[in-house]
Amino acid sequence: MTWDPLPAGAGAVMYRVYQRKGVGTWWLVAVVTDDALGALAPGRLGIVDAADFWPWPSGWIPQGARCYSVTAVSNHGLEGPLSAEVCGNPP
Repeated sequence: MTWDPLPAGAGAVMYRVYQRKGVGTWWLVAVVTDDALGALAPGRLGIVDAADFWPWPSGWIPQGARCYSVTAVSNHGLEGPLSAEVCGNPP
C-alpha cells in the first residue's frame, strides 16, 4: 500500500504508519523517514503487509482486509491528521 508524501516545503521530517484495530482505535506500526520514500514505488511512501511476517506470528494467516493510515510529523514534532485509509488483503 502506498501514499503520496507531502511536498518538500511542507516541513515533514517523518511519517507514522498506523493500522486500524477498531472503531477509533489505531496501532502505530512504523515510523518512516525520507530515506525510505520511494523504496516500494517511485516518490511514494509505502508499507508491505504480508501474512507470516512481522507483526504476525509464524504460521498465522490473518483473515480479511486490514486498513492503514499515515500522519506526517513536522520538524517541530507536531503530528498532522490521519490520511485517508488504505485497505488490503495480504497474499
